[in-house]
Amino acid sequence: MARTLTPGTVFAEDYRVERLLSQGGQGSLYVVEQLSTKRSRALKLMRPELVGRPDLRRRFDTEARVGARIESDHVVDVIASGVEGETGTPWLVMELLEGEELGARVEAKGPLLPGEVREVFGQLCHALGAAHRVSIVHRDLKPENVYLAKPRRRGAPPLVKVIDFGVARMMAEVQTANRTQSMLGTPLWMAPEQVTPGVPITPAADVWSLGLLAFYALTGRSFWLAGEEADAGVWKILNEVCVLPIPSASARAAAQGREAMLPAGFDAWFARCVDRDAAQRFADAAGAYEALEPLLPEPAPRMSLVEKKEEAPPALAAPLAVAAPVAARPRWAMGAVALVLLATAVLLALRGR
Repeated sequence: MARTLTPGTVFAEDYRVERLLSQGGQGSLYVVEQLSTKRSRALKLMRPELVGRPDLRRRFDTEARVGARIESDHVVDVIASGVEGETGTPWLVMELLEGEELGARVEAKGPLLPGEVREVFGQLCHALGAAHRVSIVHRDLKPENVYLAKPRRRGAPPLVKVIDFGVARMMAEVQTANRTQSMLGTPLWMAPEQVTPGVPITPAADVWSLGLLAFYALTGRSFWLAGEEADAGVWKILNEVCVLPIPSASARAAAQGREAMLPAGFDAWFARCVDRDAAQRFADAAGAYEALEPLLPEPAPRMSLVEKKEEAPPALAAPLAVAAPVAARPRWAMGAVALVLLATAVLLALRGR
C-alpha cells in the first residue's frame, strides 16, 4: 500500500501537503507547497514495494533524476527525490503543471486536428529525441504521460511535457529483480519486445508507442480492438500486439468510421513504427518525426492580442459613422465657421504689424 498523507503534513522538512491530486498503480500524487521557495510543487509518493532491495534503493535517486540528462524543455523537471527512511517509500518532487493529459484532452474534446498533432508531436519528439541521443528510453509512453501544459507566453501553443522519464526504467529493474509477473508499461502502448524476456530495449520501443499515439490523437480511438472493450484482459491485448496480423492504419480507421481523419501517406509511416521487428522501425523518435512532419499541415495561425485589435474597427469609426455629413449641415453653421476664421486671420495680421 502506498503511504497516505493528510493536508497540512510537512514531508521531508520542506513540503507542506495541500491536497491529494490523484492515485494510480505507481502511487499517489499530491499538490504541495515548497516551504523554502513558497512555490507549488507536485509530490509523488511511489509504492514502497517498488524499492525492495538496498541496492535498488541506492539507485532510485539517480534514476529519478535521469530527466536532468535530457536536454529538452519538454521533460518535466524533477526538483528533488529520495527514499523515506521509516517506510522505504520512494518519492519525487516535480514542477507542478497546469493543463491536461493528452488522453483527457482527446476524451473530452475528440481527436486533434492534423495541424495540432504536428505541433504536439514536434514537441513530444524533441523530448524523446534528446533522450534517445543519450541512450535513455522512456518505456511507458502513453497518453497519460504526455501532458499539455498551459504556456507561460502570450499566444504560444500548449507546452508539451513528457512525464516519468527514469521512473519507468527504475521500475523495470525492480520488477526484474523481484521476478514479479507484472509487466512494465501499459499493454495497449508497449512494444512486443517489452514482454519478451532477455530482449534489449532500445529507442525503437518508444517509436512503437509513438505510432500508436499518433493514430489515437488523429482518430480518438485505440488502434487495438481490445482497447475498445472495457473488460478486455491483458492477454487478449497481447494477442493483438504480438500474434495476430497487424492491419494498416487506414483499414483499422475505416472499420472504426474514422478513415477520413488520417492524412495521406500515414499508412506507410505507421507500418514502419509498429513493425514487430524492432530493427525495421525508425531508429529513434527524431527519425520518426522527420518522416511524419511532411504528412501533416502547418498548425493554424494563432491570433495574438495585437492582431485582434488590428482587425477590430478603428477607434474613431463609430463617432464618424454617426456624425452628420458635411453636405447635410445647415448653411448658417457653415457661414458662422467662415466668419470665425476670417476674424482670426485679421487679428493675427494686426498683431504682426
